[in-house]
Amino acid sequence: MLKKVVFTNSVITIIKMKNKLIIVLLTTFLLKPITGSSCTMYKITKNGKTLVGNNEDFLSPNNQFWFEVAGDKEFGVMYMGLLDNFAQGAINEAGLVFDGFAMPELPITNTEGKTKISIGKAIKNIMRTMSTVEEVKSYLENINLSSLSSSMVVFVDKSGRYLIVEGDQLIIGEESEKSFSNFYYSQIQSVEDVSLPWFQAGQEFLNTTKGEATLDYCSNAMKSMKQKSSDLFSTQYSTIYDLTSLKIRVYLYQDFTEYVELDLIKELQKENHRMMMVDLFPKESLGSKFYYKYNDVNNPVLFLQEQLNPEAYSEEELIKMEFNDTINILGYEWLNDKNNSDTAIKVFQYGISLMPNDYDLYDSLGEAYFDNKDWNNSIRNYAKSLTLNPENENAIKQLLKCKEAKNRLEIDNR
Repeated sequence: MLKKVVFTNSVITIIKMKNKLIIVLLTTFLLKPITGSSCTMYKITKNGKTLVGNNEDFLSPNNQFWFEVAGDKEFGVMYMGLLDNFAQGAINEAGLVFDGFAMPELPITNTEGKTKISIGKAIKNIMRTMSTVEEVKSYLENINLSSLSSSMVVFVDKSGRYLIVEGDQLIIGEESEKSFSNFYYSQIQSVEDVSLPWFQAGQEFLNTTKGEATLDYCSNAMKSMKQKSSDLFSTQYSTIYDLTSLKIRVYLYQDFTEYVELDLIKELQKENHRMMMVDLFPKESLGSKFYYKYNDVNNPVLFLQEQLNPEAYSEEELIKMEFNDTINILGYEWLNDKNNSDTAIKVFQYGISLMPNDYDLYDSLGEAYFDNKDWNNSIRNYAKSLTLNPENENAIKQLLKCKEAKNRLEIDNR
């Protein structure tokens, strides 16, 4: 993010909130956390063809494609991501694909003398100018990758070779079949050691079927690795790429009964443009129904109540489930990406009604009121946050800003 960096559901969700960074990672608690951002990727190369499948698992269905046509000596690219316009995956017309994964912390220390550049800009440089993973590796060897200490990026090119970017290691491989998810290959002895149920479900499918480099087979592989709609952080969309024909099959909201296919070359002939994924599917589709429920300005938490029933849990249980982070993700999407502070206020108020001792949610509500120029309510909620956590420096700073803004308004109204 940086405003938001969500390689998402896929990689890492770093949300800039209240002048601080909240990092949402997969963790294990007594109760299953509900704020984990996950992603799964699979590649197969046979008979000179390479296909790549990807599942993006996250809370929000507000996903989009955007297309940037080729410049001078550059490739055209299709990116995908949330409303913050940060690419969480991409394919270029040379048949190079990337995706990212949220990961546990893995320190990156090999940074001396390397070029400092945002990861978003680095990835854009790669996708616009490179066609092979060897080129990508040579480029990244000279880039300061310290911002990726809690994420992993994987590139696959048309030949079927892949590059894993994890910690200080840049690993090239060329197995005919390879699966990736929220774990480091360098930290395991065997894929049997991976304790991710969706990944292991996929491994069972791959081990009991004969791999084929087709859109249908790759689709079935990703279906076996999907996160169910009963999980808040479920598979929002799946993309299957044929790196030779540059055809892209798209599934919405873990529904593999219907899909659309895009032709990258034809899309790039339309000049720069973007499209919401949901607009590609009929309104009666499962994905469309969830999209409209999630984006209901009148009741923005209805989907939370239906899928989780948060009222059935104690505040302590909700803390263990990281429900406060879920509320922040939802509320800040309304506040920052949809520019709707009124609905963000509803979301944060709902969170506080369930977690009345969470100082951070009061801080969030204070910011929503600040955005709405409701200085009195902003002051009231920042003060409550500070009461619950006297070390909340952000609340102190924002209280001063609120009082200054309120004083200016009073002077102007005299």
